[in-house]
Amino acid sequence: MTHDRDQEIRNRAYYLWEKAGRPAGHEHDFWAQAAREIEGDPADRTPAEDENRFIAR
Repeated sequence: MTHDRDQEIRNRAYYLWEKAGRPAGHEHDFWAQAAREIEGDPADRTPAEDENRFIAR
């Protein structure tokens, strides 16, 4: 993971944490959510999103 990607995840996690009211003890949850949003989680994709992806052959 690049430094830029880490910073992007950090910023998104902070935003999510603030939006949730700054709850203590859930830092890892917000980091994981931000990482899924930014890096993408294949389990979260809809079939329509998969149809529009290029796959190298």
